[in-house]
Amino acid sequence: YATMRTVCNTPATLAQFNNIQAAIDACNPSGDTIYVIGSPNPYEGFTITDKQITIIGPGWAPNKTFLATAIISSTVFINGTASSGTELQGFHFIISSPYSPSSVTIQNNTVINNIRFIRNKMTGFTSLNWGATAKTYTGYLFEGNYFENSKVSDNSNSNSTFTNFIFQNNIFYGLYDNINGFTNCVNVLFNHNLFYGPASGTSNVFGTTYPSKGIILNNNIFVRRDVANGSANNTFTNNITFNAGNNTPWLSNGNIDAGGNISNQDPQMVGQASVNSGINNPLLDFTIAAGPANNSGTDGKDIGLLFDAVGSLNWTSSRTSFLPYIYSMNITNPTIPAGGTLNVVVTAKKDN
Repeated sequence: YATMRTVCNTPATLAQFNNIQAAIDACNPSGDTIYVIGSPNPYEGFTITDKQITIIGPGWAPNKTFLATAIISSTVFINGTASSGTELQGFHFIISSPYSPSSVTIQNNTVINNIRFIRNKMTGFTSLNWGATAKTYTGYLFEGNYFENSKVSDNSNSNSTFTNFIFQNNIFYGLYDNINGFTNCVNVLFNHNLFYGPASGTSNVFGTTYPSKGIILNNNIFVRRDVANGSANNTFTNNITFNAGNNTPWLSNGNIDAGGNISNQDPQMVGQASVNSGINNPLLDFTIAAGPANNSGTDGKDIGLLFDAVGSLNWTSSRTSFLPYIYSMNITNPTIPAGGTLNVVVTAKKDN
């Protein structure tokens, strides 16, 4: 008996609700889905309290003629154990003028597990905060996201434990300390991600003040990004570095070289020249053309971002949410006589 609800803020009459919070407030405790329509106007942040909800936007760069995204312009709060299992998909969380600071905060009064962040763009995303002291959080999934000068962080260094987290097929661009404060990790996996940023020097991606420890890193590409600057006791398998400050992080700080790692070699993505120049564009061609990253992953696939022909793990599809969508709609006879027939051609596409 789950209910689907729609939200649009321009025009406000297009959907059932004109703001996300009103749709959340109307939801049942478990299982409802909210569809948020792309808009030139940003949406306000919202609070989810003791409700398991799936909230889906159009994606951070929808592959269609009407490109409006769903920008979230202020903080999102997730409260209460019953909110476990919530999913946020296809949004652009932003913290840059003219919008106010935005972040997602897992409230510190309870433990909330099994949250999924899929195909979102996070610009200046100050942090994803876990605040409860010495708690155990489990089952988080980060998939197909573009972290633009943003971070996922336990900023309070609360000595919490993070278990069974998966970060797969994401791009981390720019800012240092992308993953900060993950000091107690059990089965936290970074698999098939790309880390790169501006061409002026290198930066640490796994925490400086509160270095992340005990992470499993498989099949990732690091271009001018440092991993081992303080981060320790991590296990590296089939990763590749290129022009990093430390091109052999698996040999530093008690880290473990589990084999297959490639030091300071050009991954040879199709868009490698742009990556080397620090071009900030998640729509570059990141496929592997040839060379050391080709078919060199632990799973026999290319190191770096995934481009599977079937299924959802295809970076090319990450710009759009999972939903089928209207790609174009054209009126073929805009001038018609009274009582005539208006012909409309609608093209729809699926997106795995």
